[in-house]
Amino acid sequence: MNDDKPFPPIEIFEVLASTLDSIHQAAGDGAPEWTTHIALEQTRGRGQQARAWWSPSGAGLWMSTLLRPECDRSIWGGIALVAGAATRRALTALGADEIELRWPNDLYARSRKLGGILAESKDQSAGAWISLGIGINIDLESEKLREKAPDGLSDRIICLREMIPAAESDPGKIALAIIEELQPLYGQFQQGEKLGDILGGDLSVAGRKVLVERPGKPVLRGTAAGIGGHGELTVVDEEGATHEIVAAEVTWDC
Repeated sequence: MNDDKPFPPIEIFEVLASTLDSIHQAAGDGAPEWTTHIALEQTRGRGQQARAWWSPSGAGLWMSTLLRPECDRSIWGGIALVAGAATRRALTALGADEIELRWPNDLYARSRKLGGILAESKDQSAGAWISLGIGINIDLESEKLREKAPDGLSDRIICLREMIPAAESDPGKIALAIIEELQPLYGQFQQGEKLGDILGGDLSVAGRKVLVERPGKPVLRGTAAGIGGHGELTVVDEEGATHEIVAAEVTWDC
């Protein structure tokens, strides 16, 4: 982002169907890069593979930010990981020091899901852009929201308040902290710095056993070898063959 341009204000809405969609709409209308929408509640939030993302009022940070990358579109797949690293660093600075970034787009703590990232790209007459969605569970405890979670979800998720009783709970402040971490990393990514160098110690995959599930393909078991320049996961299967995984469900350390 050019320093001589004013930073777009973060807009906070009581309820949106999806912040991803509201940013796509804003982008099509010509909104500037870094336009950010936060919903205190989403009624049709979504995650990877269009799965419903439970995002009730008062429970978390549900945000999307507009990016207009100028780098080659072939590497845009790495932006979700860059955003994951920025989010992990921002939350660590707030005191949540147990967070693990998992390929391709999840944040875990104590073996439970804390949040996730989804980068959706579009190319229209207004140009090409990414709606970068970030969802973080902040507080599932004070309003007994955990008890209202969909079946099977309650035991698989964790929130900042559970990790740090005095954790920052203002979604706007957390969003700003994430954006401030993301800006320099995004700049490095646009300038062609290697993805592995940008991520540093935020993402550790090499040597870990994985089970990879892809639609219409056999289950793949093997060992993760690293991350490619486009954000793809390299896996060596049990027969020694190498696979480049672009999108999949991955179970780690299995």
